[in-house]
Amino acid sequence: MEGLQPDHCKGMETLLSIDMQNRGPRLRTCFVGFSYLLAALGIACLIFGAVIPLAAGILFLTALMVCFTLETYQKIPIYPPVRFSIWLTGLVILPLIYFIWKLPILDLTVWFLIFILLTRFVFKSELNDYLYGYLISIVCLLIGALFIQDMVFGLLFLSFYLVLCWCLMFYNMMVERVGTHCPPSGFRQTGEHETTGFSLFALSATMILASFLLTAVIFVSFPRLGLGFLALGSGGGPVSGFSNRVELGEVGRIKQNDSVVMRVEFRKNGQVYRPPFKVLWRGVNLDYYDGKTWFSTMPPAWRALNIRGHGAQLFTVPVPRKMVVQDIFMESFNSPVVFTYGIPLEIEGTFKEIQMDQGYSLKTLDKHTGPRRYTIIADIGNPKTNYPHPIHFNLRNFYPNRFLQLPKTSPRTVKLARDLVDEADREAVKARKILKYLKNHYGYSLDMERKTHESALDEFLFVRKEGHCEYFASAMAVLLRLNGIPSRIINGFAGTEWNDLGQYMVVRQTHAHSWVEAYIPSLGWQVYDPTPPDPAAVSPSPNMLALRLDLMRLYWQRYVIRYSTQDQMQLVDYFGRETQDFNDRWKNWKTPSFKEMLNTLQNHPWVLLLIAAGFLGWRFGSKKYQWQGTPWASRLPFAVKMYRQMLKRLESQGIFKPDNATHLEFLNTLTGLPPEKRQAVESITRFYERNRFGNLPFSSGEQHHIQSLIRHI
Repeated sequence: MEGLQPDHCKGMETLLSIDMQNRGPRLRTCFVGFSYLLAALGIACLIFGAVIPLAAGILFLTALMVCFTLETYQKIPIYPPVRFSIWLTGLVILPLIYFIWKLPILDLTVWFLIFILLTRFVFKSELNDYLYGYLISIVCLLIGALFIQDMVFGLLFLSFYLVLCWCLMFYNMMVERVGTHCPPSGFRQTGEHETTGFSLFALSATMILASFLLTAVIFVSFPRLGLGFLALGSGGGPVSGFSNRVELGEVGRIKQNDSVVMRVEFRKNGQVYRPPFKVLWRGVNLDYYDGKTWFSTMPPAWRALNIRGHGAQLFTVPVPRKMVVQDIFMESFNSPVVFTYGIPLEIEGTFKEIQMDQGYSLKTLDKHTGPRRYTIIADIGNPKTNYPHPIHFNLRNFYPNRFLQLPKTSPRTVKLARDLVDEADREAVKARKILKYLKNHYGYSLDMERKTHESALDEFLFVRKEGHCEYFASAMAVLLRLNGIPSRIINGFAGTEWNDLGQYMVVRQTHAHSWVEAYIPSLGWQVYDPTPPDPAAVSPSPNMLALRLDLMRLYWQRYVIRYSTQDQMQLVDYFGRETQDFNDRWKNWKTPSFKEMLNTLQNHPWVLLLIAAGFLGWRFGSKKYQWQGTPWASRLPFAVKMYRQMLKRLESQGIFKPDNATHLEFLNTLTGLPPEKRQAVESITRFYERNRFGNLPFSSGEQHHIQSLIRHI
């Protein structure tokens, strides 16, 4: 190589070999090949994210292969025939296209980026243009990451990370040889006669993958394994018991754990909304009871895809009463159930497909069980219903058999059911009487150790007379069915905890709850909660530290784990409002009079002290330091200005000074210049060396002579 190599490059140069016994791929081939591979991975992210059609993606990849072949044979890149900025042109043309043809902004941006990516491979004004291609590929990766929900993105990201590191490594090697501003004619053959040893790839790949794995371990451990105060979980395993088969007592075991299940932010008309004290989050519905276990025999009703930007439509309410937006941030969860509050109208979240059964329970069909995020628009104006009436499905033949099914029931349970109501009562009156009896004659307890050999329900009703929500709900459902009222139990959560600091609801496993839905003619399915309050449950006083830690966990999941387009729009709206407020204040601002300024200084003498301190600091700094590039700075030495002008003249002719070369090393490389030009360059260089570093004076005649030499180059 020409010129001197700095000491810090010697370690890398040992891995570059021209030795025939250890021949590897050429340096230029590696540099060009990895640059094209990085661009191909960026386009692949757009294909897998369904941002661009598959046919268009294949066309773009083919165009990259053609460009790679041409660059391998040194046909491209070429110097652009016209010097203008595609970016600046796009800032003018893209808004016109958007407003005239109303094309989607995302699609318009992606197509423009791909156009720049391809044209950058054909036209380059300097070696530095390769970095622009890397940047565009990174943007394509980030856009694809918004829409890829499976493990394909993990493989793409790992490959992209490895290739990008190699690209930057070989780019740095090329810069060491020709500089960043070298035109295509200068770097087209650079690295042709240098080979890279395979040890270079082995060492660099090991270091890159090791750093990636270490970063991944830290990222996974920090929020999830409880290694710090931002841990997403607060102990305990994943939630269970929300499936199509739930044994009596299983919800009680869930309630022993206080791990957070989800955090919910409520918004009404764009403002923070705090719901009532107790919110029932509906989960699974169970209709068949064998005396020990409840089952759900509800067949699927329909499936809906989560359309990007629109979500899935659920129910329609003719006259909404209270529309609320619920942003739900769920922790790692081993159940696909989606918990709802009120009548859900629309849902959007980190799922591909959602399913609803004929009992109106929702669940996702995705396989992953990590942290999720949902946004639900619901009508919470009628807390007694969870879907509009009349009901979607034709239930004429669907019940009563399904919701009147009974296990083997003891005679005294049948007698109790008959004694609690009058035969002439309407269904709604019977339901209220059974509800009142259970609330007033039974107590709450989580201790359900068996004491008899009777059925669990008989032991609860006639022996223990205390239990938790599952026993109350099961007892009411059986008593309703014995009186001919269709019923089922619902397993979900009763949200009561509110974080005043962050203004959101916290739902824990200890809030697991069961209640009853009964079908009342002319009203539909109505909600009944027969469980009395737990006298041992004392609301703890707010702990500011606990509130702040939980708020930080929410922010971690919201802005790091599940940062969404909605958050981006909120950020844009915030800056938009702040900008508008600033403009309004600026328009209404009036220049204060001299008298008003004197009054301000008299009322606030510290302002005068700040002004004086700032002036003294400026005077001290301007004298002690050379503020290069500022109006009060000392002017550049004449020799430096002349040398820089000479370099600009040479750059206009395609001759660039490498960044790591001294002025004398650069002078020794200019053997191809005509004698007159080289003599002029040598005179200017000697003048620069003598006056810049030797501080020797020069005459006005010598100054004019140097200026004339600059004009002759």
